[in-house]
Amino acid sequence: MIDLGGTDLYINVPSLPREEFERYSTNLFDEWESYIGKILKIPDYALALEIEEGSIKVNANIAAYLAALYIGIGQYGSFMSGAQTLLGQISSASDYLAAHAVAPFSSIKDKPRITKYSGSLGQLNRLFVKVQQGKITAEQAMIEAELLFGEDVGSEPDFMKELKASFVNTPTLAKQLKLPLSEIKNKNEIFQQVKNKKPRVPSPKPEKPIGQQFRVMVWRESKDQKRKVRVIEL
Repeated sequence: MIDLGGTDLYINVPSLPREEFERYSTNLFDEWESYIGKILKIPDYALALEIEEGSIKVNANIAAYLAALYIGIGQYGSFMSGAQTLLGQISSASDYLAAHAVAPFSSIKDKPRITKYSGSLGQLNRLFVKVQQGKITAEQAMIEAELLFGEDVGSEPDFMKELKASFVNTPTLAKQLKLPLSEIKNKNEIFQQVKNKKPRVPSPKPEKPIGQQFRVMVWRESKDQKRKVRVIEL
């Protein structure tokens, strides 16, 4: 699967009881999923949300198979515009998640720490910008794209064929370009099955645990599959 991007979030709040924390986590996933279903123009994708309490640490990921990404990008006329548009949709989903994760704790004094990242989709967008800036050739961009998508390349040959044509036809511009959504950090990480992955979270100051701590993992491997939930005692 291709890592499309996601969000890391840290909210400095007191520990919650297990039932309340699990309800908070599943409700947040449902709200996030519903919003993504309205704005993300990809036919199928996987979602994963990990939330750890004792202060709240959130890690959210969106991923898709190359064939679904190909269809999504193809709706916008060119690979470059398609990648940029989808990247904007992922960023909007991250903003939505952060806002709704914080909403139940409106009285907190500390500002939540939020990090958005653009995954492999952001790296693809950066390749187009590099070609436009004349920093790399279309051939060099294709080599980097093949490394970026790895084993997924063979799953959708037409994607790579049209991507190459898009790189070749991308005009070189004389002036410096500003990368859209440049505030989003990039992580070159392929989406893993949520039950095997460790959360990527900010590093808060050490706190003394209050009672038993939990991690709630909520995920859906495709739009057609049932949502799964796992609660782990830490």
